[in-house]
Parts: sequence; structure tokens; C-alpha cells
Amino acid sequence: MRPSRHRAFALSALASFAIAAIAFGLLPWAAAIDYSHRRHPLAWLGATGVPGALWFDAFAFVVPGALAAAALWPLRDAVPAETGWSARIGARLALLSAFAFAAQGLLPIDVEDLDGTASGLHGIAWTLWWIAFSAGNVGLAWGFRKRRDPADGFVAFVAAQAVPTCALFAQAAMPIALAQRLAFVLWFAWIVWIAGRYGRLRGDA
Repeated sequence: MRPSRHRAFALSALASFAIAAIAFGLLPWAAAIDYSHRRHPLAWLGATGVPGALWFDAFAFVVPGALAAAALWPLRDAVPAETGWSARIGARLALLSAFAFAAQGLLPIDVEDLDGTASGLHGIAWTLWWIAFSAGNVGLAWGFRKRRDPADGFVAFVAAQAVPTCALFAQAAMPIALAQRLAFVLWFAWIVWIAGRYGRLRGDA
């Protein structure tokens, strides 16, 4: 499959996520629960009992996660042999983050019981998403340090720090709900970036 197709998968994942987040946030039932993108986690639109939750979870999490996995699937084989085991493991962890992202849509929260099992499982999927991504990009950055072109290693290192920082700590500078959304967008942006680099990576193999 051509590298351009993988980038198309990544762009489609970002588009599905963004359109679902914006569109469902404008629907009447979002107003009925006083939903605000500035105050509430994105997962509230897909919470148990919320009208349209199944569709939101599908188009905001499951479909984008599946498309992201399709975009990242060739990464392990694309990384040059010289990058060693750290980059190969990093590629698999990045792929795992895509599956964890999709799992958030399969494990919706229950806003009536945020300490319950359902909400806890969603939280586990969310945590696995950013941990796998951050650890994976640390591995990729370490492996890519051996390449002549420093761009991929630099971008991987920055992404490894930026996504968890936004997900966990950026609320000091912005509303926590917006920080979470920024973390998601940065994750998609990195996938778009790396999916367009497979040809260059293979060329260095």
C-alpha cells in the first residue's frame, strides 16, 4: 500500500474526530445536559444514557482509532534497521495507542457513577492511550537519533512530551477540557506527520 494512503487514513481519522466533536457538541441534547467544550471532557458526549452517545463514540473514538491504527500499521516495518530495537518497540507502542484510543469509544463513561466500573474502564483506556504513545515516541526518538535526518527524532521527542503534558498538566494555562482536546489533536497531528514519512524512512533502510 502506498505511503500516501496511510496519510489519507491519518487525515480521515483527524477529520472524523474533529467533525464528531464539533457537530455533536452543537446538537440539542448537548445543550440539554449543559455541555460545554470548555468545561466537560469529550467523553461526556458518549456517556451512557446520553442521546446519540453510540454514534458519537463510533465517530469520535472507534472509527478514528481504527483509521489511526491503519495509518500506523506499517511503521514498524518502515523504520530503518539501524534504529534498533527501541524504534521497533516504539512503533508497536504507538500502534497500541491507536487501539487504546478506539477502546475509549467501546468503554463509555457513566456520568451518574464516575467512580464505577464503566467509568474506570474508560479511564484505563485513556491512560493507556497517552502512556503507550509517550513511551512509544521516546523509543522512536532514541532510535531515530542515529539517522542523518534529525526531523523524525525531534518530532517524536516533542510529541512524547507534548501529549501527556497537555493531557495531564496544561490545565494550569487553559481549561482542562481544552487541554485534553489539544492532546488529542497533537496525537492525530503526529500520526499525519509520520504516515507521510514512510517513504523517507524506507529509503534510509
